[in-house]
Amino acid sequence: MTHDNHRSSQTKRALRAGIWSAMLLGAVPTFAQQAPSGLEKAIAAADKWVVQADANKADAMWKSSSPLMQKSVNQADWAKYIGNVRQQAGAEQERRWLSVNKVDNPKGMPAGDYLNVIYVTKFANVATFETVSLAKSGSNWQPVGYIVRPVQPPTQTQQPAAGQAQQPAASGK
Repeated sequence: MTHDNHRSSQTKRALRAGIWSAMLLGAVPTFAQQAPSGLEKAIAAADKWVVQADANKADAMWKSSSPLMQKSVNQADWAKYIGNVRQQAGAEQERRWLSVNKVDNPKGMPAGDYLNVIYVTKFANVATFETVSLAKSGSNWQPVGYIVRPVQPPTQTQQPAAGQAQQPAASGK
């Protein structure tokens, strides 16, 4: 089985399990009404973005982002942000897709459909939660932000870890 087919199969199983679990708990997620292919498109867009970040391709990330993000963050600032995050975190060693969350009316963003795709990622220097924020654009999803936060928040005596530097505007939080 190829890596893409394996990831797609894992995604389908995870989506079914997540929806089934939510139904068992009596809390049907708001995205359950969407066709799974819509969620798969969102996850694929997020996957592409984190792979570009791993490869230090901040310019490609910026070019594939939504016009909303491009208006909020210039390309040079975005490249600096991604470079800083990756320098602090180190090389990606392991990444697992964790969840997709619908975001209603994110602060500072226009009305629309938004999702956060969250990964648990182990980098050389820190274990993190990576969040790729996406905005619906027609039948596709376009990135509007990227945040990397340590799994363990630093104590007051510790220095900030990877991703603690403030991201440029358009985080989609």
